[in-house]
Amino acid sequence: MKEHLQTQLAGFFISVTLITAAMFILGLFFQPDLRFGYEAFAYPLIYGVIGSVPGLLMYSKKELTLKQTLIREFIQMSLIIVLIITFMFGRFKNIPELIPQIIGVSVSIVIIYVLVHFFGWLMDLKTAKVMTEDLKRFQQKASGGSE
Repeated sequence: MKEHLQTQLAGFFISVTLITAAMFILGLFFQPDLRFGYEAFAYPLIYGVIGSVPGLLMYSKKELTLKQTLIREFIQMSLIIVLIITFMFGRFKNIPELIPQIIGVSVSIVIIYVLVHFFGWLMDLKTAKVMTEDLKRFQQKASGGSE
């Protein structure tokens, strides 16, 4: 469970960074003249929390097959899209006019989701390499080798 929480926390910080970049890009594209106050700095954090909730709730100690993992990831990503779109656009009455923005946000969520998992995989790969090297050194010491 501790490892899962650490993974979710790392994913949160990566998400917040990527969300900030996506907000910048989408803002320049859809509403380049819009200006925000300091409260706008809170939105990437809020979206990061919203995006982290499905990952925290869908935790399982059971080892999943590849198919189960892919299905879970798809469900989790879909939940994030629904939650964030609802949070962002749920109070508006003119939803048909917002379809381009909704599509842009949905695409950016998919990209962010994939990138968060990619960066997590890179961090796991680095950790695995360090652990492998440590294990090799331990084995050499245990066998009396000096290499």
